[in-house]
Amino acid sequence: MVLVLDTRFLIAHTFPPTEEDRKKLKEFSSRIAREGLVIPPVVAVEFIKLAGLKLGREGAEVRLKRWINTCARIYEVGEEESFLAGRMALSHGGVPLADVIIGAVAKILKTAVVSDDPHFFELGVRTIWYR
Repeated sequence: MVLVLDTRFLIAHTFPPTEEDRKKLKEFSSRIAREGLVIPPVVAVEFIKLAGLKLGREGAEVRLKRWINTCARIYEVGEEESFLAGRMALSHGGVPLADVIIGAVAKILKTAVVSDDPHFFELGVRTIWYR
């Protein structure tokens, strides 16, 4: 089964809040790496923006490319995903557009998002988390 990676997961993986989280993330990441992992373009953008503040642009891009070179791929968002995201955004006006796009990708792929973001629950999208 393919899984959709969210920015929250990539940030937690890059900057674990505690040593215990670091261990849990390592184990969890090994488990999910066996799945097909996809990164929506908006997640790549958000990750570079947020992680780049601490790691610099190049550091953030290197981290992202490690995921892409080992177990993940950037998922192309096309017409079907765009129209579904638009419908979801229309009926869930309080949900950020990035989350709507990520949720649409997960719905198209009939899978879960690796995140602890409550917006996905509001969108009716399954999530899994490392804790």
